[in-house]
Amino acid sequence: MAVFERNVLQAIEFMSQRCLGMVVVLDEGKRVVFVGGEDARTISRLVTAGEYFPDSDLGGRNGFEEFVNAVIHSDTPFFKSYKSETDGAGEITWQGNYLDESGLVVLKGTLSASGSESELRVLRDKERILSTLLSNLPGMVYRCQNDVEWTMVFVSEGCFDLTGYDASSLLNNREVSFADLILPEYKAHVWECVQEAVQDGEPFEIIYKIQTFSGEKKWVWEKGTGIIEEDELVALEGFITDVTPLIVTEQALHQSEERFRLMAEKTGQMVYDLDLKTNEIYWSGAVMEIAGCSEEEFQSVDLDGWGERIHPDDRARVLATLDSCMQEARSFLSVYRFRRKDGSYLYVEDEGDFLLDASGKPVRMVGAVKNYSDKMKVQELMIQSEKMTTVASLSAGMAHEINNPLGIISQSAQNIERRLSPGFDKNVDVAQSVGVSLDAVKRYLDERKITIMLEAIKDASSRAARIIINMLNFSRKSEEKKDFCSLNDIVDRVLEMAETDFSSEKEYDFKKIKIIRECQPDLPDVLCFQGELEQVLFNLVRNAAQAMSADENQQKDPEITIRIKCNDAYVIMEVEDNGPGMDSYTRKKVFEPFFTTKSQGVGSGLGLSIVYFIVTRNHGGSITLESEPGKGVKFIISLPRGPVADLYVQGGSCEEQV
Repeated sequence: MAVFERNVLQAIEFMSQRCLGMVVVLDEGKRVVFVGGEDARTISRLVTAGEYFPDSDLGGRNGFEEFVNAVIHSDTPFFKSYKSETDGAGEITWQGNYLDESGLVVLKGTLSASGSESELRVLRDKERILSTLLSNLPGMVYRCQNDVEWTMVFVSEGCFDLTGYDASSLLNNREVSFADLILPEYKAHVWECVQEAVQDGEPFEIIYKIQTFSGEKKWVWEKGTGIIEEDELVALEGFITDVTPLIVTEQALHQSEERFRLMAEKTGQMVYDLDLKTNEIYWSGAVMEIAGCSEEEFQSVDLDGWGERIHPDDRARVLATLDSCMQEARSFLSVYRFRRKDGSYLYVEDEGDFLLDASGKPVRMVGAVKNYSDKMKVQELMIQSEKMTTVASLSAGMAHEINNPLGIISQSAQNIERRLSPGFDKNVDVAQSVGVSLDAVKRYLDERKITIMLEAIKDASSRAARIIINMLNFSRKSEEKKDFCSLNDIVDRVLEMAETDFSSEKEYDFKKIKIIRECQPDLPDVLCFQGELEQVLFNLVRNAAQAMSADENQQKDPEITIRIKCNDAYVIMEVEDNGPGMDSYTRKKVFEPFFTTKSQGVGSGLGLSIVYFIVTRNHGGSITLESEPGKGVKFIISLPRGPVADLYVQGGSCEEQV
């Protein structure tokens, strides 16, 4: 088709959109090239584009072909008309023009309704109102086929604002199908939702993402239903609108809430929002740390449930303070004992403020519950530290005082052995002067097992002396410079101290634990504070023994394995047990001060934090752990051999040495 003809057809199409009747355009061969106009639907079953007009139901009517021939052969504008009847729609009056330059025949028909003109006017007014409503909706109304392309048979004008495509571009997938606009990751979801709803005979409602003509991605909300005629699904009808601003706002709000929750959790606070009308409370933040259960599980706790969890001795005071603060609309602050899920009590500090209505009456309360046990532990530790300072002073004095009689005992036992030995002439002479034989005395002592008793005295005094020396070394402050020490010697002293420590407590019998040592031969000495490394190893061994003895499900014989190996950069020491192990929550918290899994009054929660400080801060090393529930715990300590160790000679950090 020539460019001129296309331009003419475009002009005819434009005019037909505003035509109250109908327009049919024929080419020189009398084939239909265009059907349009507001009332074109009345002849949609009679004639279609591409059809030979005389063979159509419309062109085949008596006299219509002669009318068309008269239009074609007219040399002047043709003013005659032709009237045809349609099926129940009324009479159509046709007029025609022949465009000689393009060879096109333009037939324009006007529908004369079988009813009155007032009824026709009312019908057209309703159509105009419906069209106006559809064009002003914030989205698009559609009618489509239930196929994978969502082939559109009707689309309202809102299509352009929503997708960037004209409505005509989507009709019958002329330029693009609606399925092409849906992002790939949502196509299956949309299909499944629609098919499930249609199968159940229910409306469908979906939120998904599309990509517009300009490449912009939008969130859309669609609601629709299947159209059933004669028990068959003939189409889908619905409405689609842009909800991107709403989704973005909702996501931003969710992210804000999540940031607030994480900040509260990381600061160790359990935040709450209390509705004073319903007594319902929304909990967030460090719920696990404070309440000992998950955030979801704790949401069922309302104001009464919170009150029940306060220690009976504190409950009346706390509730009275809360009531007084509500009456006066002032800030609430209280310290009390709070019962956790496992039944244990935790000291907490509860601080909140009230939100007031227009009359100044409290309607909501927002606040935070913090772990107050740490502050109380600090106070207790300060008192304990003062006690330990006094005990340390007394212990040092006692050790020196014990050393004196202990030396006499040890020396006397050795002298007794020497005085009974026949190898000294003096002993033989004195025995003869008193009329006894040394051999007879020796036989008597052996028979009465006195010599065995002397050996026991010597061993016990030596053991006591070593224990006193280890205690003094262990408790001595690290004011001296580092020195090169043997890790094997440190392990020997720690195990000896551990055996003494645990054997004094029935529930922690160290002698029942199997110790396995796997040490690499020819280990180099390590530059360290000897007393501090002994404290590190002692704490790890003690924790392992306590964990295994407290585990009621321990299936294997308790074992502690100590491994020492080295490479060019580090000496590596591992302490591994076959105890109950740790879960992920405990692994994250284990090096934090005051964190403990032991029952109240058993541990202070400082042991492993001190271990971490000594290894990393005072020795420039690292400490990590590997553990799973039921598979024991392995602590891995790496101590530097080279220049890094020299930077920490005085216990200072690398930054201090620069």
